[in-house]
Amino acid sequence: MIPKVTKGTRVRGLLEYLWGPGKAEEHTNPRIVAGYDDPAVLAPPVDPSAPGRWLLGELAAKLDAPQEALGDRGIDEYVLQVALSVRVDEREISDAEWSKIAHRYVEEMGFAGDAERAGCRWIAVHHGRSVNGNDHIHLVITRATEDGAPVYLRGEWKQSQQVCDRIEDVFGLRKDTPGRAGATTRPAENRPEIDQARTAGRRVTDRQLLRREVRAALAGAKDEADWVARMKAAGLLVAARADADDPAKTVGYAVALPPERRAGKPRWLSGRLLDQDLSLHRVRQRWPSGERLSAQQWKDAVPREHRVLAGPQRVGVWRATAAALEDITARMAAVAPGSAEWPAIARASADALAVTAVIAESSGQGPVSRAADILARAAAPKRSGPAPETSTIAAELARVSDAITIAGAARHSREAAAVVALMVAAARLIVALARLREAQQDAHAAGAARVAAEQMMPLLRQAHEVRQGPPASAPAAPEPVRAGTPAVTPVRPSVPGPRRERVAEREER
Repeated sequence: MIPKVTKGTRVRGLLEYLWGPGKAEEHTNPRIVAGYDDPAVLAPPVDPSAPGRWLLGELAAKLDAPQEALGDRGIDEYVLQVALSVRVDEREISDAEWSKIAHRYVEEMGFAGDAERAGCRWIAVHHGRSVNGNDHIHLVITRATEDGAPVYLRGEWKQSQQVCDRIEDVFGLRKDTPGRAGATTRPAENRPEIDQARTAGRRVTDRQLLRREVRAALAGAKDEADWVARMKAAGLLVAARADADDPAKTVGYAVALPPERRAGKPRWLSGRLLDQDLSLHRVRQRWPSGERLSAQQWKDAVPREHRVLAGPQRVGVWRATAAALEDITARMAAVAPGSAEWPAIARASADALAVTAVIAESSGQGPVSRAADILARAAAPKRSGPAPETSTIAAELARVSDAITIAGAARHSREAAAVVALMVAAARLIVALARLREAQQDAHAAGAARVAAEQMMPLLRQAHEVRQGPPASAPAAPEPVRAGTPAVTPVRPSVPGPRRERVAEREER
């Protein structure tokens, strides 16, 4: 369950949005499923003069009353909106269950009050699935108690995550949020960039495309210089941020899609804003003794070049890498669940899948791309602690990634079968990794790996049907990790776009 917490100043405006059509006409049958009073009492009446609309004034006044009573002592941003959403493929959740979830959240966050303290006024609204298909509810909470005290917040994001983790335990919902278990976090896409991607006819944002390609460039990179050269070879705009006190020292970087891959001006994003494990500090941990490039060296770096392979050579590489992935998948089963190799193996697997996605799904839209994005979360390193130890399997995965990069995307339809074989081998690797992660007692990492594996299952089923005809029993999809359970279109650019030196956003550790 994912909580999204925002603050505002107008209850009435928020209610109009929740009972309105939504930004993409996605709001259907809005209704109150829980609140500080009986939902039947709180429910707004339908406007008799305008079918399909509701009279929201009385409900807004009820929610606003404690804040109004505070007068000048009230908080400016007193309206708290919390969206609690589950994954698209989560089980069906009834209104009665959403009501219990809402009450649990409000109580554990301290808004419901207790024997010693009055509570806040609040409602929970359920109005169907989001544009992306996620079931969810919206909580509207006014930060003023019934007895006239403002409610100040501190650490509400972290507390919300902890509360949602316990809600997953109580209600048996999926656990697949590694950030709650101490892993690095990933900034979420915001509404403007989602809308911009939709306007451009894409289902993925600049942030998602950049995250995948930066990770793919890392796969098999021998050092920082090699990584920068690979990013430029992929056509990304790359800029380093120099230290203010020492201009020769690089302390951050930003990347952007070139003009030919997006409409309008380039949108620069720092590595940390793609994914916390893609910050420069984290990336450099991959090469503890490697050279640290200066900002000027980043600017002067030239795209990595390699010999263009002929069709039969590309097919040969794809077949060899598919065989290598099958061998690695078999060998992973021999690695003990508690082995120190696992963090490196998981990361290298995520890198390899990112490279496969880049050459197989240049648009960033498809099951391999989705799986690669999710698997990177399953492989996310801990926020504190040493860098992953070396691993022979991880090193072999890096060599496989490098070979896939050199082969590049298919250029003829007759090469598609070899690419599909590579994708199927990658799918088997991810399914095996997901099953093995369960034994490591990290429910969220295992859950994320399972979700990634589920994205790849159609490829395995199709491969099974091609080989044997309609199967009596197709390969089983991995069981979702829930609380209480163990845990080909080749258009990728090869010529670098123009370089930019300005870095729009500050890079931090």
